[in-house]
Amino acid sequence: MKISIIGAAGCVGSSIAFNIVRQKLADELMVADIRKDWLEHHAIDFLDAAAASRIDIRVDMGWYKDLSDSDIVIMAAGIGVTVGARTRGDVTSRQHLLPANLEIVREWAPQFARYCPQAVVIMVTNPADVLNYGAWLMGDGKNRGRFLGYAINDTTRFQMALGETLSVSPSRVHAFVIGEHGGSMVPLFSSARVDGKPVNITEDIRAKIRSRTADYLPNMLRLNVPRTSAWLTGVGVVQMVNAIVNDTCDVIPCCVIPGGEYGFKDTSITLQVALGKKGVKKIIELNLNAEEKTLLAASVATVQKSIDFVKEQIKG
Repeated sequence: MKISIIGAAGCVGSSIAFNIVRQKLADELMVADIRKDWLEHHAIDFLDAAAASRIDIRVDMGWYKDLSDSDIVIMAAGIGVTVGARTRGDVTSRQHLLPANLEIVREWAPQFARYCPQAVVIMVTNPADVLNYGAWLMGDGKNRGRFLGYAINDTTRFQMALGETLSVSPSRVHAFVIGEHGGSMVPLFSSARVDGKPVNITEDIRAKIRSRTADYLPNMLRLNVPRTSAWLTGVGVVQMVNAIVNDTCDVIPCCVIPGGEYGFKDTSITLQVALGKKGVKKIIELNLNAEEKTLLAASVATVQKSIDFVKEQIKG
């Protein structure tokens, strides 16, 4: 099993790489980054950590041609929201990163098609939903099941907010977020469960949880720290990787390109997905209530504006 990580010297990329090494999910790890000294430093550290854990793994630094024979490619290169906000001042959402990060994806996506056309591609670079669509369009444009965007953090934070509000441990909460990986995300209260049982949540509490979930990123930005949620993202991406490597069919929230689910096509949004060896095994359609259907349609419309921008840039 060969896994390649683009942007492996960054905060998120290095966290993903470490978690892959620690869980022995690859026989070979190819890491790439424009910061060569940082990359080499991390690569040495990964190998030392593997040796200390009695894990045998090959770690190589590389570039385009070294993607060859990759089973999974993880795209983590780009400007992060917190760094963008700190250095530019005009970044207040993931969507503001689109023009700059699209150029990085434009550089790499054709190389995926050239050197590892059968690889599952996991887009972590934000906005992950929109750039997942861009990578698919530039890299393949056909097999949508191989292209995934990372979005587990939204669901994790929703579960944490529910647990705190209901005074239960988040590990007892089963709930999902769908739609945009951003401010218009849709927390699904109708299917939320605690210990497998439905819960009664008042509209006042729902409004507070929606606000808290959507405000998580702005609150992090206010800390003015030049890093992102790297530990959480590293753990979350490895959940996806484990499902693919071991063909588990685990249901995980991912940005995917739907083929008519919920009535949507030609977009990229977070949905519940059973993951396996070749990526998407099945997109799970949940029973939404009328309010959730309306919110999802509005969320898709928000994402579609950015996808239209990507289409224009690629054609141009």
